[in-house]
Amino acid sequence: MLSSIGRAALRRGGAGARYASTNRAALSIWSLQRVNVSRGANEINTKSQLAISFPRSYATATKTVTKPKTTVTKTTKTTKTTKAKPKTKAKKPLKKPAKKPAKKVAKKVAKKVAKPKAKKATKKVLTEDQKLRVDVKSLKEKALSPPTAGADTAWSIVLQQEIKQGAGGPGSGGLSNSAKNAAAKYKALSPQEKESLNQKASENKAINDIAFKKWVETHTPEQIRDANNARSALKRKLGKHYAYPLITDSRIPKRALSPYMFFIKDRFASGDFKGISVVEASRLIAAEWKSLPAGQRKPFEARSEADTQRYYQEFKTVYHQDSTGVAKSAA
Repeated sequence: MLSSIGRAALRRGGAGARYASTNRAALSIWSLQRVNVSRGANEINTKSQLAISFPRSYATATKTVTKPKTTVTKTTKTTKTTKAKPKTKAKKPLKKPAKKPAKKVAKKVAKKVAKPKAKKATKKVLTEDQKLRVDVKSLKEKALSPPTAGADTAWSIVLQQEIKQGAGGPGSGGLSNSAKNAAAKYKALSPQEKESLNQKASENKAINDIAFKKWVETHTPEQIRDANNARSALKRKLGKHYAYPLITDSRIPKRALSPYMFFIKDRFASGDFKGISVVEASRLIAAEWKSLPAGQRKPFEARSEADTQRYYQEFKTVYHQDSTGVAKSAA
């Protein structure tokens, strides 16, 4: 096909010249077409380079350029640029939040209810009789109570029988009446009856001694000593008519004798006071001791000192402590 420029040239040259210059005209037209084609290609290449030089992150559509006669379709490859992914930083291990120390919950202290103040009891002033009763009650508890002993004499057997027969009877008259009746019966006893009662009394005494010894051994020597001290105090407070005899305990050490007591023993053992009453003999012995020279007293003093040492030793063995006399003698 001839371009618009080629057709215009043919018209100017006329019909005659048309045949003469046909080759020249065709050559010119071809040259022009080539120039146009090359220009179009250059434009396309230029556009393609521009499209490549400004890449987009998305695909670029290619334009198709249509020229007369020749259609050159240039397809540009779409370059898809992918942005480099940023390097992911290594995750640091998350620090566990430090545990907060548990708050100590203060215990609620219950308010103490103030107790009403107790009224001070006024001390009652005791009379002398009341004080004595309190003391006697305390001493009786310490004095201990031995087992009841059976009648160990002929007279006590008769009295015991009479008390049992007349106890609680109408018009019995109590203990005094029973004692009068027992005395009358005892006087009326025959020798054979008295002998029988004496044998019974001896048997009772043996039984009493065994029972008493067993009872004593159920207590410590310290308890028996305290009981005897309480019995002595009861005698002083109540009088001699109250029967609180000392408890006999073979374990308790015998107290040491004084020089004067050794002298009395020797004088009674001499037989010089036969037929003289004990009271009168004791008065005479006391006078002799006072007039005795110091040299003649020394043997009795030596015996007393030896007996004292014996007592201290036995006291420590029995009571596991020293006697108060040891401290006094050391001082």
